[in-house]
Amino acid sequence: MSEIDIQYDEINDALKRISVEQDAAEVHGALCGLFCTVNGLTAAYWLDNTLTNTPEEDALTVDALNSESRSLLTLLFNETEKQLSGQDFAFQLFLPDDHSGLYIRVEALSNWCQGFLLGLSQGGLTDPEGLPGELPDIVKDLVEISRAESYELDDDTEDEKDFMELIEFVRVAVQLFIDEMQQFQVEEPNDESGYH
Repeated sequence: MSEIDIQYDEINDALKRISVEQDAAEVHGALCGLFCTVNGLTAAYWLDNTLTNTPEEDALTVDALNSESRSLLTLLFNETEKQLSGQDFAFQLFLPDDHSGLYIRVEALSNWCQGFLLGLSQGGLTDPEGLPGELPDIVKDLVEISRAESYELDDDTEDEKDFMELIEFVRVAVQLFIDEMQQFQVEEPNDESGYH
């Protein structure tokens, strides 16, 4: 399966440089939520309106997003778009690698799901119950997973197996959202709600 060729810590550092408080997992989740709900989402819109919460033409935006951060985040955007639009089901959640402790990875998965739900909301999804098929139940499951950081972990083999199953569930859920939401997608939203 294809993976995003950027280090998790690189994106975290890039986000800090532009004063985004969310971690790379949450930002990636929100980006994926936007891809599910917004038709023709562009990197410029995502960077200028969603991450910085300022209008695209605002000169301060250009100053705040230094070129290195902007370049890394644009790469994350492009790689994510490529994965989500591919037919080979190569989509991967952007999470810390397997060398990170299980607690850190579970917390990141929780943040990813929180971000995904936020991205759906930013893209205009206001009534999950009105979604087609299994999507309302999937939203409920993602809400539960977003609370996963409060679960007790023993770092044993069973917890690791459960964690990997959750990741696979979320991957499949995102693919279902991409497939089912095409008919409901909106153009880039006009509201500027987003990360502060």
